[in-house]
Amino acid sequence: MKQICLLCERTSPDNNLYCQEIYCPAEMSPTILDYGEWMGDVEIVKPVMILRSGVLYEATHQKKKVFLKVAHPGEENKERLKREAEFLAGIQLNKEQNEFLPVLLPPYANTTIKDDAYGKTMLRGHLLYFCLFEYAEGEPLRDILTDNPQLWINHAGWLMISLATAVNFLHIKGSFHYAISPDAVLVYFYETEGKFDAPGILLFDLGIVSDAQNVRQDWYPFAALPAYTAPELLNAQAVQPTYATDVYGLGLTLYEMLVGEPAFTYKLHSDEEVYEAIERNRRIRMNRVEDVKSIADIALQAVNPQIQARQPDASVFAQQLSTYFGQVPSPKPSRWPSLHTIMVVVIILLTIAFLIALAVSLNEFTA
Repeated sequence: MKQICLLCERTSPDNNLYCQEIYCPAEMSPTILDYGEWMGDVEIVKPVMILRSGVLYEATHQKKKVFLKVAHPGEENKERLKREAEFLAGIQLNKEQNEFLPVLLPPYANTTIKDDAYGKTMLRGHLLYFCLFEYAEGEPLRDILTDNPQLWINHAGWLMISLATAVNFLHIKGSFHYAISPDAVLVYFYETEGKFDAPGILLFDLGIVSDAQNVRQDWYPFAALPAYTAPELLNAQAVQPTYATDVYGLGLTLYEMLVGEPAFTYKLHSDEEVYEAIERNRRIRMNRVEDVKSIADIALQAVNPQIQARQPDASVFAQQLSTYFGQVPSPKPSRWPSLHTIMVVVIILLTIAFLIALAVSLNEFTA
């Protein structure tokens, strides 16, 4: 185990973390599990992404590779994870699973997501809430942008179309995200029919997952990274349900991929300093106008401080990008038959073998 500060990112292997920054309450930092450690009957492989509200691990459960998502201690973090798990359970039970959202798994052996969408366990004196997702290949978009700050423009466009489509699904279901950032997305690349790679995504964090009636009470600043917080969310008392707030998060992510760094600098800055920069709209200057002007205009519209000036919702944002990038390319068809087809063939062959054996046995009996 080690302690990791969610503000300054300092770590301590002995759970005795101290930070000299006056704005950083490092001693309150959550404990992060390492390889080979256990949480209940789940064995940790590695942390994948540490968020302000929780942490996503690669893990094994009942000898099966899974994602484990654990809420950091705190009532707001716990309730956020519960809403997320219940949302995913609801769409799966209604057979409305979205390809860009995680597949929820039962948290315990011998239970179902209908009975238990999330689990609870004690760890170092804390009652932790967690849920399990089906494992999927991918790397956090944050890590990808660290290695390659400016992706190929087609990859950036297709990635954002998929992300906007996932966010639009949340909107259709009456939920708001309000915490979109590169930290909330896993990305993988697949070969297309054109024999070039295209990005696929998994939105593994659904933000505050709140509806219009409860968004004001469910929103809390620590749910999102300060640098990706919409200006209208800075006043918690004035938070209103609007799809344009999520458009702002989509715009910041696109903006970052275009300029090669976050729109608002936040490393080694206190939350208050970042919030002040957002209020004053002190973004990193958009430096990509000549080669991708139309795309830059879409990003600039989405990050407008005035809500009314943005795209009204994620679907319009996706449509604008689709005008320039077209539809996201489909994966190259596999040369191998699907698992369902293989199972059907096996069943047919076993049936034929049984009938042949039965016929031979009857023939010998009558003889």
